[in-house]
Order: sequence, then C-alpha cells, then structure tokens
Amino acid sequence: MVKNHDDAEDLAQEVFIRTFSVLDRYDPAYPFSSWLYRITSNLCIDHIRRRREGMFSLDQPVQGKDGEMSRQVPDDGVKPDRDIESKEMMEVLEQAIQTLPEHYRVIVILRHQEELSYEEISDNLGIPLGTVKARIHRARNMIRDYFIARGFLKDSNQGGVES
Repeated sequence: MVKNHDDAEDLAQEVFIRTFSVLDRYDPAYPFSSWLYRITSNLCIDHIRRRREGMFSLDQPVQGKDGEMSRQVPDDGVKPDRDIESKEMMEVLEQAIQTLPEHYRVIVILRHQEELSYEEISDNLGIPLGTVKARIHRARNMIRDYFIARGFLKDSNQGGVES
C-alpha cells in the first residue's frame, strides 16, 4: 500500500504495537485476521495522507533571488540501457538455473529465491548440511561456466567480468 519497503517495515511494527494496545477491544465473534487487516489498512491510509501533506508540485516554480525558475529534478532512476541489460542478465541466469540437474536446481532456488539458510535447506530436504554447502558450491560453478560459455564472463584464468 505504501510502496516503500522501509515505511512498510515501520508500519508493520506500528500495527503490532497498536494491535496489542487495543487487544481488549477485539471481538472473538469475528476473525482475528480481518480485525488485524482493518488496523493495518487504517494505519497505511493515515500514513499516505500524512505523506501527501508534505508533497508539492514539481510544475510549481521556485522563487529565487533572480525571480521565479522551474524546478530541476535529477533522475536517479535506473537508466533504460542498464534496466534492459539487467533484465537480459536475469533471463540468462534463469536459463542457467534451468540447465542444472534437479538436485542442484532445487537447492539454488531455495537458497537464492526463497532465501532459506543452509540449515533450513538441510532440514527441509533431509540432507546433511555439508551436502547442501557442496551442492550450492557446485551449482554456482556450473552457473559460472554457463555464463563463460556464452561470453558473459571471462574465464577466471583470463581475468574478471566483462563490461
């Protein structure tokens, strides 16, 4: 709702503080999740309203010592060529992951997409921690070799990453 990760984290904390402070008003006849959602929605809406009050129009001129002048706002966003390059690299990475044998692919996905710890992967798959570490290491090497074979990376014997 607030489109900002840091604000969302702050609001999540505020939701639980608020929920705890008004817990005596909760009616068990209704689902707790609906009540919690309502508190969350209200806090997010209040946050958005407060944020709007501090906003101003970029089209509105600025008063300077020499009179009015238009606002000039730098573009700190990702440049279009970098954005396209990044998307292409992600597609190649996904292709590389798909070429991995299944027992490597599953571990890479759990580690890097699901962001599980080595211990969590070990527990979930029922394999020793050392096996998880070895498979991740081998899978990363296979992905690196995939990138080298397609010219996205230089061989480590020849130097670093191509730009």
